[in-house]
Amino acid sequence: MTMKEENDQIVSAAPYRGDEEYAPIKPGKPSRKEKSSKCIVYFLLLIVLLVASALILASIFLHAKTPRIEIKSVTVNHLSHGRNASSPSFNATLVAELTMKNNNFGSFKFQNGSGNFWYDIFKVGEMKIPEGLVRARETKTMKIRVQVKSYGALNEKTNLTSDINSGMVRLSSYAKLHGRVNLFKFVEKKKSPEMNCYMTVNLTSHSVQDLVCN
Repeated sequence: MTMKEENDQIVSAAPYRGDEEYAPIKPGKPSRKEKSSKCIVYFLLLIVLLVASALILASIFLHAKTPRIEIKSVTVNHLSHGRNASSPSFNATLVAELTMKNNNFGSFKFQNGSGNFWYDIFKVGEMKIPEGLVRARETKTMKIRVQVKSYGALNEKTNLTSDINSGMVRLSSYAKLHGRVNLFKFVEKKKSPEMNCYMTVNLTSHSVQDLVCN
């Protein structure tokens, strides 16, 4: 046997290991520990999502807003005025229609309150606002009778004479109420709505014009 034949036999007898070296490694099944860790992560993520959702809902439904009160309209029931230069005067009975708008998801109960009417810096009238209840997401309407009239001090310290001669008397009003917003019968928030309104009484047409509230 030649040297070349002996080498060929040795090579052919050697086992071929190519399949073993390049065979893909099959992934094993996840252990119980890995499964448990994933469950904990998913559970914590669910808790975070639930808490975030609860906070969002609470900020919407449990946030108490201050109800808005304003004078919607004013009717003049009686009006008299004097143009005497030495003693100008006005005397009027006004019926103010007040609205209380409650945008909360709970009712608003308010106590007896009052408001004032002013000419310049002088109080010329007072209104009494009775206690009441405004249901959730509703608007309550109230009619309040107010007597407004001038007095001696106004003649010397204001422009009452020229205003009466022009036929226009500018008035303002302010009111503040105190009450509680009841949210779902277990959360109560104190709220004090305020009102500032301005209007012009037309002495000629016996009407109120330019009514603005803020």
